[in-house]
Amino acid sequence: MAKVTDSVLDPYFVGKDAYGYTVYEVVTPQKRYLEEGSEGKDYEKPLGHYSSFGASLQKIATLKLNNEKDHYKSIREYLERWDTILTELKILQNYKGL
Repeated sequence: MAKVTDSVLDPYFVGKDAYGYTVYEVVTPQKRYLEEGSEGKDYEKPLGHYSSFGASLQKIATLKLNNEKDHYKSIREYLERWDTILTELKILQNYKGL
């Protein structure tokens, strides 16, 4: 599997194989769920499969918006963050007309 990573996508990335694109999240286990004395390691959690790279980036934009913050103080704040995320990803998508 080929991986497409970028700091704009963190903590997510896109995997590419012969069948399409998969969005993954890099998960760091919380200490409270680890056995005493053990050291947790990051793992990759698949979140969805998509037929196009553009669709996988759109899903990451939605995930970033909905998982970054527990509370937005206004609709304006929520929509401004959505616009910022979309702008970052649109720049990547427009690079090669995805």
